[in-house]
Amino acid sequence: MDITIRQAKMEDARFIVVAEQEIAQEPGYFCSQPFELNEQKVKQTIGSTQGGYFVAEKGGHIVGHVFLERLHLQSIRHVAQLTIGVHKGYQEQGIGTLLMEKIIEWAKQSDTIEKIELNVRASNTRAIALYKKMGFYEEGCLKKRIKIGDQYIDDILMALHVC
Repeated sequence: MDITIRQAKMEDARFIVVAEQEIAQEPGYFCSQPFELNEQKVKQTIGSTQGGYFVAEKGGHIVGHVFLERLHLQSIRHVAQLTIGVHKGYQEQGIGTLLMEKIIEWAKQSDTIEKIELNVRASNTRAIALYKKMGFYEEGCLKKRIKIGDQYIDDILMALHVC
């Protein structure tokens, strides 16, 4: 597998947002709607994560991304929220595992992050399996948190302690 994991750059933002918009069209993966995602927001996130934003490249194309956003309040600054996306057509190729390994390694080397948290739709069984494989455990469930049309999806809260 010729996958390279590298630090995200500002010029990656337009490719990332197009992929996120495509993923967001399918219910049950992202909470965001496609129109809520834009290049400027992605650039802000790349610039604000203090190095915790990585992309996966295959054949010169970005095929996935992962980032951590540290929580800002003093008493919860040791916690970071994880977001990951494996772009359409590249699932089930080990890219999610590589991205997760990289971001967990990065968090462990951080002086401040002690815990990684994430939210995952209960319907996203592949992602849940990946997170469990990486050592995440379920902390709770937000019932009927996501509403798509007249359908509801539960949001599972998962976490990993890295120190």
